[in-house]
Amino acid sequence: MVAGGKLHLQAPAKINLYLKVLGRRHDGYHELSSWMQKLKLADEITLSSASRGIKLRCPGVDLAADETNLAHKAAALFFKKTGLNAGVEIELVKKVPIAAGLGGGSSDAAAVLTGLNILFSAGLSDKELMELGLSLGADVPFFVSGYSAAIATGIGEKLEKRDSLKECWFVLVNPGFPVSTKWVFEEFDRAQPVNFTLTSGDNPYILGREINGSKPEKLFNDLERVTAALYPEVSQIKKELTELGAPGALMSGSGPTVFGIFMDFGLAAQCAINLQHVHPGRVFLTEPLSSS
Repeated sequence: MVAGGKLHLQAPAKINLYLKVLGRRHDGYHELSSWMQKLKLADEITLSSASRGIKLRCPGVDLAADETNLAHKAAALFFKKTGLNAGVEIELVKKVPIAAGLGGGSSDAAAVLTGLNILFSAGLSDKELMELGLSLGADVPFFVSGYSAAIATGIGEKLEKRDSLKECWFVLVNPGFPVSTKWVFEEFDRAQPVNFTLTSGDNPYILGREINGSKPEKLFNDLERVTAALYPEVSQIKKELTELGAPGALMSGSGPTVFGIFMDFGLAAQCAINLQHVHPGRVFLTEPLSSS
């Protein structure tokens, strides 16, 4: 809500329940098909109107608070687009692990764009905000959208709304190191034939119904084998999750965070407790975020 020129926002994390790399485009980007689901795990952002300039604070974390930060970039892009003679102070409280395959930076950028539009009554449409967001990152349009879940195609900017998952819980385990999305795609390309096009009989729409029907063993991520090849911790965490009762486990995005899906809250909670002893401070128990 807006109060006295101040706006408090949540910037949710996401997981990729399905991620298929369909091919590499001439511009270097990759065509994807991915089913993305927002989570209740979220960063907290406070926007305060100012007379000029952009000031960003990220208390408690080792994260750049300058123009290289996506939240800062989003604010600069917003003021350039609108031509407003104003500024903002941003406080970003990180709850989502950084460079973890959970979309934290993209979600922060989306929250800043949408929040500033509200704070300054700028009147930008959802389409305009999503176009601005795409220039910051392929996942940003999804976070700008009001969709809790969507099938994303193109480079991630073409969205088809899906029903949010319900009555399930996720245990997320972050190995404790960042992974560069750019590096993962470069390694993925090296492993493919020239001008590759990957196809599969797997259909994300069918997978969606299967997961909602409590058959999460169909989870799939083309990028997992690339990240796991260099970081065996990914495969180890998947094993730990399944041994503790997760019927399905998968690396999210380019990694390295791994999630296990549970249909029983008690089992999920016990799994999270057990894994906290192995990965202290890097285990998160959360659930799907549903649109109101």
